[in-house]
Amino acid sequence: MEADGRPLKKSTSPWVYVGCGCAALVLLALLGLGGLTFLGYRTGKEFSEAMKDPVKREAKVKSVLPYEQLPAGYYPAFAFSAPMGLMEMAMLSDRDPGTGSSGPGQDFDERGFMYMNMRLMRDNKPKMERFLRGEAPRPEDSGWYQSDVKFDPKEVVRRGTVTVNGTEVLYSAGRGEIRRRRREGRHGLVTMVMPECSHDNRLRFGLWFGPDPAPDKPVAETDFAGTNADPAAIQEFLGHFQLCPK
Repeated sequence: MEADGRPLKKSTSPWVYVGCGCAALVLLALLGLGGLTFLGYRTGKEFSEAMKDPVKREAKVKSVLPYEQLPAGYYPAFAFSAPMGLMEMAMLSDRDPGTGSSGPGQDFDERGFMYMNMRLMRDNKPKMERFLRGEAPRPEDSGWYQSDVKFDPKEVVRRGTVTVNGTEVLYSAGRGEIRRRRREGRHGLVTMVMPECSHDNRLRFGLWFGPDPAPDKPVAETDFAGTNADPAAIQEFLGHFQLCPK
């Protein structure tokens, strides 16, 4: 019970808020158009049904982020598609949602990965590229900037590119926090990845969250080998997925 006697609300994964923030403007535009109520209802119903069935849940995640075998210790948590193909999002968690999950209430313990793709809008793709390369500040129209979750990179560990199954992937890894309003945040390493998918009219990017091996040490004195800030680990992890459409 809350202090004022109200029942406690079920915790929602912070990744849900990240994704909702990325899709907020798109969904608001949809809601402003007449005749799309049924599409929204049908999408919500399909999402709810998929979350209750582990087979459907995995199939939905695979439809957004194709893979043959997940990295060890990761499970398909949920996936979501906005009407008319405007946005898709999939999440992996280190917590097994089991067979009784009724929605995206499952959180992660230490590690999680969210992957999104959305239609190109104005200059959202070059803005993201410049930010990841360290050439520009965080764009104000980025998904996490608009969401209830405040992704605040405190220290950049490294930036660069890796080649994954023939695709160049831009990444930026840093110490940061994913925090929800009125809830305790999660500190750790946050790695943003962005594959360069040729001949693709989508903005595709991912957020990989993991523990910091030595949060009290300066970056220069910390060994990040094997973490989500390690280029070799990034390459190996992303190698499980088909990041770009065939």
